[in-house]
Amino acid sequence: MPTSHLRELLLAHTGYSAWATRQVLEACSSLTEEELARDLGFSHSSLLQTFRHSHDAERVWLDRLVAVGKGRLPLGPAPEHSFESLVQSWPGLWEGYRRWLDGASEEDLTFELCTVLPDDAVFCVPRWQIVLHAINHSSFHRGQIITMLRGFELQRPNTDLTAYYATH
Repeated sequence: MPTSHLRELLLAHTGYSAWATRQVLEACSSLTEEELARDLGFSHSSLLQTFRHSHDAERVWLDRLVAVGKGRLPLGPAPEHSFESLVQSWPGLWEGYRRWLDGASEEDLTFELCTVLPDDAVFCVPRWQIVLHAINHSSFHRGQIITMLRGFELQRPNTDLTAYYATH
């Protein structure tokens, strides 16, 4: 795939991921701190913990994209950001991905970046695959959040890719 097409695809999908996360954040904005922190029995326990994990993963992978050498993923839980601080911080991450992709050359996109995972395994992939991983990871956790919302009297947003295409 020519780099310009790859960049366009990655930009479209990072745009989708940002849009979908905004939809889910908006759907959760009326919940109380207690409701956001309630243990609902999912992999990251609560809505807030799942948001924290997803946000932190996007931040970590963006940091890795701009890195040159081998780096290590952080160990331990995601930082304990409030829901409001995540809402405020996330647009900066989305802009960071967009800026990086806008300026990325073919060499930047295809450069194989090695990362040391928390279990000390080394993960080496081209940078474009890191972008796709970050998008896929966020989609997975948005799905969990939408499932968690079934326990609340809220309208669950449609974050399907076709809904994004229909509005953009």
